[in-house]
Amino acid sequence: MGILEDAFIGAKGTIRFTPRPDPIPGDLRLSWRLSALVLVLERSRGKTASLEQIHFLTSAMRSDKVARVAIRWFRGARAPDDPVIRYDPSMSRTIGLAIASGLADWKGPSVTLTDDGLMLAASIRSNESVLRREKEFLSKLPKVISQKSIREMLEV
Repeated sequence: MGILEDAFIGAKGTIRFTPRPDPIPGDLRLSWRLSALVLVLERSRGKTASLEQIHFLTSAMRSDKVARVAIRWFRGARAPDDPVIRYDPSMSRTIGLAIASGLADWKGPSVTLTDDGLMLAASIRSNESVLRREKEFLSKLPKVISQKSIREMLEV
């Protein structure tokens, strides 16, 4: 028996202790992923981003360490021992869900924010208490992030 269970020995009634799964970390929740996606698309040129750009930027949003690396890279201070940013299969599923729910749409090889997605992004931006770190990260990036610069980062 565990310590907590031992404390209740002799209590009247039946007490059951049922193990529960650990809570899902915020960056693995669908609500975070959809929010991160619409923020990335809103920040992208023409409200459109390639899959590489989406994967790169949302990956950097998940980790302070990777975010610092990304900001440094955009400022031209690249280091060979910087962590590699990986593709996230669950973000691909999130994109599919965003498209199915009308927040985004396919536009050629890229993903574009819809009017509903723009409204969600505006709502997230206007609420100072949500996704502060993610919004701060995006604000530190250049206004235009080229596909070429993303490819260079992913090829290292």
